[in-house]
Amino acid sequence: MPFDTIIGQERPKRFLQAALRSERLAHALLFHGEERIGKLLTARVLAQAVNCEATPPPDPPDACGACRSCHQIETGAHPDVTILTATSGKGETDQTREIESRFIYRPLIGRRKIVILDNADLLRREAANALLKTIEEPPPDSLIILVSSRPEALLPTIRSRCQEIRFAPLALDQVEAAVRRQRGLPEQDTRFLAVISGGRLGLALEADPETLRAERAEFLRLVSPESVESIGTLMAACEAVAKSEQAETAFGWLSTWFRDLVLVKVGGDRARLVNADCEAQLEALASRLPVDTMVELAAYVESMTRGLDRNLNKQLLLEGLLLRLKAALQPQAA
Repeated sequence: MPFDTIIGQERPKRFLQAALRSERLAHALLFHGEERIGKLLTARVLAQAVNCEATPPPDPPDACGACRSCHQIETGAHPDVTILTATSGKGETDQTREIESRFIYRPLIGRRKIVILDNADLLRREAANALLKTIEEPPPDSLIILVSSRPEALLPTIRSRCQEIRFAPLALDQVEAAVRRQRGLPEQDTRFLAVISGGRLGLALEADPETLRAERAEFLRLVSPESVESIGTLMAACEAVAKSEQAETAFGWLSTWFRDLVLVKVGGDRARLVNADCEAQLEALASRLPVDTMVELAAYVESMTRGLDRNLNKQLLLEGLLLRLKAALQPQAA
């Protein structure tokens, strides 16, 4: 699969091809950025480009997508290329040992032995330290590509020894065009998926729009004026969401909702609404809240999302938001 089949990510692609052309590709790379924006796909294409058998080789350096090596990497059958997904806990030590074992011998048929480790940030300290040793003392003809959506969770010593390459979310029009071309959905669904994805093409290409709408409706009931009227109902809902495995998903939907509320209230560009199909509901709620309150609530939701990374109490975070909303919706005394 050639680099130009990757949608977007022009800067990483140019950087990697320039490094291949100058033969200065680092032995350890860190691909980081949001989930499902093409990091793992690019790592696989890079592995193909490094070990491509095309004669003459493509110029600029690339994967031909047709040779034996490119085909084997695409199907996961290449003896010199290993793709692993990191886990946290049981089995992670076995993974680092597998990485080490892959580099014991020289490449069998390719130019380099390559290991791609997805979700590298999930490795705990012991396993990460074992990986660090391999990165610090790289075997000849080796390439390690770490893939992460949370690079800050990696050991600083690992990051400092890797060439970091940042991947950015795709533009809305790029995602929309790809969904239209590859899925053939109704235009309303195509637009909805493109906007909801936030530039994460993988999500837009795989998600079911009706499932997403149902999921959104469930979580947005939390912030309906009717739901926050009763303290008992409010607290029970917060507890249920916090104990579920979908707390982060709920906070993500709430973040888009309050962002949209501010946009509606200040008369912003409606084309930028994430929940454009809920415009009437947004207008109804925005009419009951002053703009400074909505800005405050939107900022609080953003801080909630950051709090998840610090393992703060999900139930308390959600209760804080809904109690603020309840207070804002209370009729003001004359």
